[in-house]
Amino acid sequence: MNDFDFLSPRSLNTALRAISTKGRNYKIIAGGTNLVPDMRSQSISPRWVIDLGGIDTLRFLKEERGLIRIGALTTMADLVDSKLVRNRAPLLWQAASRFAGPIVRNRATVGGNLVDASPAADSAVPLLALQAQVKLQSLKGKRTMPLEQFFADYRKTAIRPGEILTEIAFPIPERTAKSAYHKMGRRNAMAISVVSVGVLLKMKGDICSEATVALGAVAPTPIRVLKVESLL
Repeated sequence: MNDFDFLSPRSLNTALRAISTKGRNYKIIAGGTNLVPDMRSQSISPRWVIDLGGIDTLRFLKEERGLIRIGALTTMADLVDSKLVRNRAPLLWQAASRFAGPIVRNRATVGGNLVDASPAADSAVPLLALQAQVKLQSLKGKRTMPLEQFFADYRKTAIRPGEILTEIAFPIPERTAKSAYHKMGRRNAMAISVVSVGVLLKMKGDICSEATVALGAVAPTPIRVLKVESLL
């Protein structure tokens, strides 16, 4: 691992001011479960590492105005422990429960998993199926975009220099909705997906009125399968 300078801001504004002066030669760390291995292997060598772990306002999980809102620093363990997620978004709960192992779930954040932009990102598939949106913030302002537009290419996102992913939100599925998540890996735990799928069906009696289907590890980015959705 190469030398780097480390900053640990305690507020979002302080973090935004810090990265606004670093050009492109910085990396943001949350749980560190992806960034630290990449730095150890020297596949990336940032000059600056900005740790968001001390910004408590980025860690929340709540229901508000028909949405489930998730702070970027919310951990996978937080999702597993949440009755709200388990009862109202079981698709996401199932994915979080299959994510790595307990030690990694305690560290890995939802925001970090999305920003890493792996095609096998475990949280991306259910969040795509739930039609989630992400909120990005910089000193210049805020913007919101659908998660499916957030993934630009293999391990690349639409985040601009100076921006931080702050929140993920999605509409709470109706109680009559049907959903399922399945992950296939080379073993039962601590495995990267060979393929993963998330499905959400809005039902009117026995009739599917709307479908969203997402796949992971089959393309350069996690994707929605629009043709399958239209067929259903």
